[in-house]
Amino acid sequence: MIVEEARGIFSVPHSAAEGKNVIVLGQKAAVAIDVGAYPEEGRQMADFIRERGYTPNRVIITHGHRDHILGGEDFLGADVYGPRKTVEEIQRQIPGLAKQMGLSEEQIDARILHPTITFENQLWIDLGNRQLHLFPTPGHSPDIVSVYISDCRLLVASDTVVTGIVPAIFHSSAALEASIQRLRQLDIETLIPGHGPVLHGQAVVRDWLNWTSSYIGGVRSAVRSMIAAGERDRAAILASISYDEHVGGRLPVHKHGMPKRHRNAVGKIADEEMTAKCCGWA
Repeated sequence: MIVEEARGIFSVPHSAAEGKNVIVLGQKAAVAIDVGAYPEEGRQMADFIRERGYTPNRVIITHGHRDHILGGEDFLGADVYGPRKTVEEIQRQIPGLAKQMGLSEEQIDARILHPTITFENQLWIDLGNRQLHLFPTPGHSPDIVSVYISDCRLLVASDTVVTGIVPAIFHSSAALEASIQRLRQLDIETLIPGHGPVLHGQAVVRDWLNWTSSYIGGVRSAVRSMIAAGERDRAAILASISYDEHVGGRLPVHKHGMPKRHRNAVGKIADEEMTAKCCGWA
């Protein structure tokens, strides 16, 4: 169900782990933020935009993962805004997507909504009565951006902040912590995450950002303690840093393969810390 989360801003569910795309309506134009993984997910957004008297000709791609770029069939020919790094990230993803989906790389490439207007650091998009501020928040991926809309104090966090799953760290846990710290400086009344429930209210948003940061930091501290004690067995580290201790009741253990997601986060941080220790960085 499409839900109006603030005036003229709508969350749009998609099929990947309580995923959230977004539609923003302004005086001059409408913008879709991400398009899901399947044509019907993007089509729902394009139809919604048309029903409200706009043309579906503007899209923001927050980063180059499959559940953000493969549902854009109904937006072909649109202006597609995305970080310059996303162009590289998409190319890196194509071989794996082709293998997963049993299609050729050419077929996958044709389905992807590629950025046509790229930027290096920040970008503002003017919709007349509101501006969208796109800025980098890496960690989940190297290319990811969030979108802040100041007139209603709303943040589209993409996968930098997730509220229905354990943080997914494919790039750098340190970068993700730094990005969360940057978001904590913003005045946020509503936060639309990449996956999970939308958060309303400054205190609720602040609490979740604080927990996300403490989760990453807590796992890192536990990993470092084990390494300092002489543990070098990755499997032993994963087994010792438990879901119950670090996530507990924050997230439902039986949804979305949550313990596996926690192990993936622990494994990523363990790999980072063991590499740093080996190379003398820590």
